Amino acid sequence: MIDKSLLPPLKMGMRSSVNVSSEVLSGLLETPALHALLDSFSEAIILLDGESRVRFLNLAAERVNRLSRQDVVGLPNAEFFQRSALGFEDFQQAVGRGGNSALTRSRDGRMFLTSTQAVPTGAYEKPYTLLVQRDFEGRESQRRSPAAFAPVENSGLGDPQDNALHLSPLLSSIADTGVRAFRRRARLLLLGEPGVGKTAIARHIHRAAGWGDRPFIHVNCGSIPETLFESEMFGYERGAFTGALQGGKRGYIESASGGTLFLDEIGEIPLHVQAKLLKFLEDGSIQSVGSPLSKTVQVQVIAATNKDLRRLVETGEFRADLYYRLAVLPVEVPPLRQHLEDLPVLMDILLMRINRDRQPTLRISNGCRQRLMNYSYPGNIRELVNIFERLAVLADDEAQEQHLPPELLGLATPLHAGPNIVRHEPEPVPATDDDGGGNLKAQVQRYERQIILQAVQNCGSKRKAAQQLGIDIGTLIRKLQRD
Repeated sequence: MIDKSLLPPLKMGMRSSVNVSSEVLSGLLETPALHALLDSFSEAIILLDGESRVRFLNLAAERVNRLSRQDVVGLPNAEFFQRSALGFEDFQQAVGRGGNSALTRSRDGRMFLTSTQAVPTGAYEKPYTLLVQRDFEGRESQRRSPAAFAPVENSGLGDPQDNALHLSPLLSSIADTGVRAFRRRARLLLLGEPGVGKTAIARHIHRAAGWGDRPFIHVNCGSIPETLFESEMFGYERGAFTGALQGGKRGYIESASGGTLFLDEIGEIPLHVQAKLLKFLEDGSIQSVGSPLSKTVQVQVIAATNKDLRRLVETGEFRADLYYRLAVLPVEVPPLRQHLEDLPVLMDILLMRINRDRQPTLRISNGCRQRLMNYSYPGNIRELVNIFERLAVLADDEAQEQHLPPELLGLATPLHAGPNIVRHEPEPVPATDDDGGGNLKAQVQRYERQIILQAVQNCGSKRKAAQQLGIDIGTLIRKLQRD
């Protein structure tokens, strides 16, 4: 007998007595909004049409079955079962006997409970079929929390662009181009201002290409001290230098073996290390510090930067051959001010995340919403996230205009007024009663952050800014990320 607690009822309208024609359902499956919704579920979801052909599978299903959406949509269910990393023999036999669920096991021992349910369609039409796969090993936690189809939890507000990629025609097109290039093993170079969501797009490309169960190593090249860059990137052997670990250490590249290496802030890589990185990109081989031997590593590389690499090549700060190796497909990620039509969606996502674990729930007043809609967001998505985090702290049940930062109220000049505007002296942020302006430590941290941001803007590089300020690059990064 099947444990009923393992099969919580679907809460997507499937139990309704109202039928939807297959034509309407087919059109609904083409909408980016539905894709974004289903991709946020932790359960693997596969939808078959009346002819038993695959019409849709979400990101979790791509990860579980180790198949990409692009490769299997349109396939008969029998061929899908054959290509899947899971064995469906027991499931097919159970369905043939009139059952609606069975265990499916992968070659590496993973077990999933696969259940099926008919989706009612119009009269005289064959019903669609919904397959749901849940981790069988986690069934005890499912008993304790029977809610089905819970979205994957994220710590903090995170980057709303991670969920909004499918909801914006512009960003969706960019992400789809990246996925196609990634599947063809082409190297991507994501270009855009700070805070536009380059990391979110890189993670999306990694998952959407069906690599969700493989490593994704995010390396912030600007946060690694120059003297440690080679050992951190390529690893080192025992005794390679004073202070080396007894067992040596794997570098970021080797840790990403079989998966994706995301080189963020690629323009900050020291010049003397660029030749070694170029060799890795050419033949896939790496040589640890202190080792006479090289090894081959299979890694897909995505790079990102907010700097003009062509200008750096002209000034001799970046190797031209490395640039052409990385920029097989340069992809421009637009700033938020160029697609403000997506702002309502992004705001709704952030508000939803805030209210997920907040009582009372937060509302946005009309005046506050209008201020948010009229702002240009020089800090892009990251600035939007920070604003909503501020509202979540300062407002009780309704965010008002007085809870917004001074920049949105016209009381202070934004820190980043634009790429062509140079500000010579940082201006202190006006203190208010709401944001704890009387706290000396908080005021010092805000003023310190402004000085660092101004130095970065003037120097054009975090590493150069750290040198000018007389601090370590790691210290600079930590101070910028502190709030």
